[in-house]
Amino acid sequence: MVEVNLLPQQYRKQSEPTLWQPAAVGVVVLTALILIGMEVATGTKVGNLNKELDSVNGEIAALTPAAQEYGRLTQEKNQLTQVTAIAVQLRDAKTYWANDIASFTAQLPSSSGVALQSMTIRPLEAGALASQQQNGVYTGKNVTREIELSGSASSQQSVVNFLRTFENNPNFGLNFRSMQAEGETGRYTFNATVGIVKAASAAEPATTPAAPGTPPAAPGAPVSSQGGGSVN
Repeated sequence: MVEVNLLPQQYRKQSEPTLWQPAAVGVVVLTALILIGMEVATGTKVGNLNKELDSVNGEIAALTPAAQEYGRLTQEKNQLTQVTAIAVQLRDAKTYWANDIASFTAQLPSSSGVALQSMTIRPLEAGALASQQQNGVYTGKNVTREIELSGSASSQQSVVNFLRTFENNPNFGLNFRSMQAEGETGRYTFNATVGIVKAASAAEPATTPAAPGTPPAAPGAPVSSQGGGSVN
């Protein structure tokens, strides 16, 4: 059977089916579906991120006390390190003034004809030692402290013998300064500095034993480790 459209030509187009309308509806539906899918995916992703954020915040809250304790312990460690460093410096720089005086007096010769009038002990810095060694004083000896002496003697030879006692001892160094006659008395006054050589061991240096027949050392005046001690 054959259908024949008997309508005039101008009316035939209006009666023909329009194919673009279903296509447009399909595009709209597809677009809506895509947007809904994207919204759902975005919402899901945001929800997951919020859950992760909550989890991280919970871990931070749980670790906060431990972090605070770690900070406190670190601060205490730094303080203890500083205190320990100072203690080590004090220990390394510790001076045994009484031992030095005892070691010095143990070397004093008996019946030397020398009378000490004053004796002052003081530390000698490394820079000062280097400067003196350049001038030929304490050459080759690690002197850490000095004992400055002034005294009088019955003769020049008495002064020489007295000073040689320390010059020939490896535990001491000698810096002779001056000597002069006292006019008609026949005595001589002199000034010298005896250096104390640092012991090889880091421990407290032992007192040099007195030679047989040497009288006991005379007690010295109080000596402070903060400054020089003095005996007059």
